[in-house]
Amino acid sequence: MTITAKTLLGGWRLESWSLVYDDGRPEEFPLGRDAQGMILYTPEGQVSATLMRGGRAAKAPESDAERAAAFGEAFAYAGRYEVRDATVFHSIEVATNPALIGVTSTRHIKLDGDRLTLSGPDFTAGTGRTQKIVWRRAI
Repeated sequence: MTITAKTLLGGWRLESWSLVYDDGRPEEFPLGRDAQGMILYTPEGQVSATLMRGGRAAKAPESDAERAAAFGEAFAYAGRYEVRDATVFHSIEVATNPALIGVTSTRHIKLDGDRLTLSGPDFTAGTGRTQKIVWRRAI
């Protein structure tokens, strides 16, 4: 199957997000094994991703400490995407983490039925790890 931008269209629900280390250390789950999230790809070439720790309390943070903790348990970004050679490039235009604005992330695409695995270098160079994000088609 040839992977194109059409392959990604629609919404996908997060199954897992892990960091895989080059030195063989056990993989880590930055938002926990029960993280939740969605990624949306539009026909016009836009992408929007939101991820958060699972089991978060459904209440507004009331203190600065609670707001800081809530910020650390979720992140989101949006921008444009392009697919070339079974790889998707996310050009980040807005993000909860300002360090990601202007970054282009590279994610290799593996599609198995309705499961999409995106893997590629960490956002920060030199960490010796790659990101592995597994999604299941939602729409």
